[in-house]
Amino acid sequence: MKYKDNSVKNKKLKRVLLIISVLIALLFVSCTIIITYFYNKYDLDVNALTSVNNGVLIYSSTGKESTLYNTNRSIIKLNTLPDYVAKAFIDVEDKRFYEHNGYDLKRIIKSSIVNMTTRSKSQGASTISQQLIKNALLSNEKTYQRKIEEIILSIKMEKEFQKDEILEMYLNTIYFGANAYGIENASQIYFNKSAKDLTLNEACCLAGIIKSPARYSPILNYENAISRRNFVAKTMLDCKDISEQDYQNVISQPLNIVKNNETNHSYEKEAIYEACNLLNISERELINKEYQIITFKDDDLQKIVMDSNNSVIEETSNNDDTLDSISILVANDGTVKAYYVNSNYDLHNMKRQPASTLKPLAVYLPCIIHNILKPATEILDEKIDYNGYSPKNADNKYHGYVSAREALKESLNIPAVKLLDNVGLNKSRDVLSSLGIQLDNSDMNMSLALGSTYRGVSLLQLVSAYNVLANLGTYRPICFVDKILDKHGNIIYEHEEYSQKIIDEADAFILTDMLKDVSTSGTAKRLNSLNIPVASKTGTATNGENNNDLYNIAYTTDYTTLSWIADIKDNVLPNGFYSSVQPTEMTKRIFANIYSNKRPNDFVKPNTVEKFAYDLNELEENHRLVKPNHDIARYIAYDYFKVSNPPETIASNENIILNVKIDNSKSILTFDADKYKEYYVYKTCKDNSILLGVVKDKSGNIEIIDNDIYNYETISYFIIQGENSSNTVSIRPKDYLINRLNNEFLSGKKRWPV
Repeated sequence: MKYKDNSVKNKKLKRVLLIISVLIALLFVSCTIIITYFYNKYDLDVNALTSVNNGVLIYSSTGKESTLYNTNRSIIKLNTLPDYVAKAFIDVEDKRFYEHNGYDLKRIIKSSIVNMTTRSKSQGASTISQQLIKNALLSNEKTYQRKIEEIILSIKMEKEFQKDEILEMYLNTIYFGANAYGIENASQIYFNKSAKDLTLNEACCLAGIIKSPARYSPILNYENAISRRNFVAKTMLDCKDISEQDYQNVISQPLNIVKNNETNHSYEKEAIYEACNLLNISERELINKEYQIITFKDDDLQKIVMDSNNSVIEETSNNDDTLDSISILVANDGTVKAYYVNSNYDLHNMKRQPASTLKPLAVYLPCIIHNILKPATEILDEKIDYNGYSPKNADNKYHGYVSAREALKESLNIPAVKLLDNVGLNKSRDVLSSLGIQLDNSDMNMSLALGSTYRGVSLLQLVSAYNVLANLGTYRPICFVDKILDKHGNIIYEHEEYSQKIIDEADAFILTDMLKDVSTSGTAKRLNSLNIPVASKTGTATNGENNNDLYNIAYTTDYTTLSWIADIKDNVLPNGFYSSVQPTEMTKRIFANIYSNKRPNDFVKPNTVEKFAYDLNELEENHRLVKPNHDIARYIAYDYFKVSNPPETIASNENIILNVKIDNSKSILTFDADKYKEYYVYKTCKDNSILLGVVKDKSGNIEIIDNDIYNYETISYFIIQGENSSNTVSIRPKDYLINRLNNEFLSGKKRWPV
């Protein structure tokens, strides 16, 4: 029998165990070093965490205290809230809040597995403590390093504060949408009451919002908010924090949203967006750092714009209408003087179909730039078909030949499509791009002429593009923010003026002059009573048979303004709403107030543009713009042309060719006439000249009949026009009779001599 040598195996086992122990020790030491490093690296800013004054101060350009806007949180004590308020947030956001030390290891492991599986960072595992740290001290950046910092600071916070203190800070810090930071602000905005008076129904709604404020807002997405509220209530039921009866009561109730009529802060919110973009930080970071923002807002102009917008809406809509509107006033240096939004929605960066407001930019401007049209150029308004695309005019009529000026003034669709086809989609896209309007590949079709785009255009992009026209081709960036100061008053950003010539001033001036006609006698003729030089364009976007977006854009040499009305919720405007009415009336009231005691300068004509005469007769007959070769005023018109592209010059035809033939018992005289000339037609017989007739105001081939021919041996005909005369045609009527007798009656027989 052989015995196993267990000593060798025992030695190997001990060696393996020793190696494992050393590795575990090294791993433990490494983890300890790493944890210690990160723990010491990140310091908890207790002052920033507990500060009740975190906010951003925003001032108008005058710095008036009355326009001061402050995003400070309204603080409320936890012990003043109903118990179910805190439980709603804990149950849906962090069930083990009172058990963990700042982080939940189980949730971290679960979310890590999901993120690794999906190769994303979509799943969070943030506890209430971590959310508070992120909201109060950190950015929204989704990186593992920021997550480590968040966990470390949460652990440190848990050592500094009691759980109820952390929960109170959390409820006073979390973002609820609609510019509401903290539960007290949210309760005031959504329900017009203090958080201490919230019902269980309302508490469940607010607890549901914070997962995605835009998606679950009861103002913006009521059905989503109801669904999310019900989920919160079910979670509370599962956690045994409410009864079955409480749950049934919640899910059977509506959400009674009471709009809080606080002072409108449309301008200030846009200034915050711009400041965040300028500093490349989040809104939360901006607020936590207590910055001060000085804007270009003019308080008096803001009130004019707001009152004009509100008064038109109130006068023309019913109480049941849920209309959304925006009015913008931009100085021609690019600084926004007034910006007013009347809507429950966050309309920042909203893009809508620009409709006919795009026609001047996408069609007429490229055609003017490339010398395809002048204001007086005639276009045939007729039925068209481009591979199945057959647009119609708004009035469902065809207007025959119309000038480009008239087509733009009346916003006719068919001429716009024809012009776009002429200039080409690529040239149109290039011009729009230079104006800051980017097209999608799917926009490259003929419907672009009518303002149809896949992604839409933002209202600020439209204002910016028209502001270029107001500045006769010079681009200046649209801006709200003048300066940004830190909490100590140090300037960390200051606006610098910038301009760039992107459109030739001749092209911009000619289009502007055409748009001035829109204001005097076109679709924006409501502005005519202002009696000021103002260019304008209206636009109506439709949804089937219904209007859903209405625009008026107008500009003087001082300001560019945009007025817009829509119904975002239903996407259908009430009957009686038209772009030529409500938004144009808003613009009218804005300018009427601004120019009540003064008048803007007119647009200065550049030296590269002149008014030239053109021949109306040639335009009517041949649809050509040519210089007149006469001085008859009623057949001459004037319009603006680029000096480099004037009306055509054609050679004057002074020769008058007279033709005469005898037909039975009369002479027939024919010649070509010009409408603007007078022709005197004579016949001479027996040494006498007889005036057969005077031809004027007629063009083309003219025919004159002389019935008295057989009383004379010889007749001579001729025409006098001014200093010119025609050829003379002489006839012998009896010779005509003899020839006819020989040819018709004596054919093949003896013939009579002529």
